[in-house]
Amino acid sequence: IPTKGTKPLFELLSIFQQGKLEDFQSFQTENADTLTNHSISPTNATRYMRLLSLCSLATEHEEIPYDAIASTLQVDSTDVESWVIDAVSSGLLSAKMDQLEKVVLVERCVVRRFGIEQWKILQKRIDVWKKNVKDVLEGLKSSQIG
Repeated sequence: IPTKGTKPLFELLSIFQQGKLEDFQSFQTENADTLTNHSISPTNATRYMRLLSLCSLATEHEEIPYDAIASTLQVDSTDVESWVIDAVSSGLLSAKMDQLEKVVLVERCVVRRFGIEQWKILQKRIDVWKKNVKDVLEGLKSSQIG
């Protein structure tokens, strides 16, 4: 349970766990002294929040237009590829960039928070896989009989 003295730090940790860049920016505006008092570099924290925001975006979409990434990260669209490369080299994201179509094709990404929604998504994916395996097995069985 956060106390009055630790409440801003608790809020900051919550933002890093599940927030987006604009949440951090609001926190930074309202609590600039918290970052300074705890020797947290605003530049580094902003960089990390951009990477985490990209991960959040990647968990929501399998194909992300460069413009959506630029908007979410609040960067120029010419910087999108370097942010994706940074996320990939940090091990946060596995993706391919289609430079002609200007989209990022997400293969997998780190999930920042695994809650009820993520369990439901996982259950749906497992159900689809089970159905696909069942269909393949039935196809194999019918081809052996016929």
